[in-house]
Amino acid sequence: MPLTGSPPAGHRLADSRRRAPALPEQSEPWQRDDRPATTDRTDETELWLKAHGWYPGRDVGDALAGHVAERVRDFRDQGKELAPTRTAEAFLRTYGGLELPLADRVRLITEPDGGHVGIAEDVAKLAAHLGQRLFPVAYETYEGSVHLLDETDRFFLLHPSGTSYLGTGSREAFANRRRHALVDAWRLPARRPGTP
Repeated sequence: MPLTGSPPAGHRLADSRRRAPALPEQSEPWQRDDRPATTDRTDETELWLKAHGWYPGRDVGDALAGHVAERVRDFRDQGKELAPTRTAEAFLRTYGGLELPLADRVRLITEPDGGHVGIAEDVAKLAAHLGQRLFPVAYETYEGSVHLLDETDRFFLLHPSGTSYLGTGSREAFANRRRHALVDAWRLPARRPGTP
């Protein structure tokens, strides 16, 4: 489903033309919580989303089509093919263009073309491990970490210190990221689209 339409009147998309440099070879370790992901914070997550521009029925249409095209070009320039998945398109229509606070200096920008550049090889390796395609759907300010979404609605965080699984479904991923409930993505088994 292509991104079409336009955001509602008065809606402002986040300005994400800030780009982080390529991932460094080494970085300070990211604090991880290897406990299983949880969905017990849905109400709190919905209130957080609503406080920062999301609302039920939100659809920004094709407002992010240029951002999607830019990330696809970026991957092509690195010698990798990339195409938005159905899950990524649905996420971007619903949550695209938001600027969501994670910490004092860290914001989650729900646009696919910000954050670290030069990540195509890392994304391709994770996709091969998982057995399905991934697409960048957001990035974090400060360190430039990139959020990826697979075809079965699983979210991942590509951070300089490693790649983490954030959860299945946007609400679980948002809740787990906010509380730093990160699980090593390389521990996950492959999951084919359409399988539980």
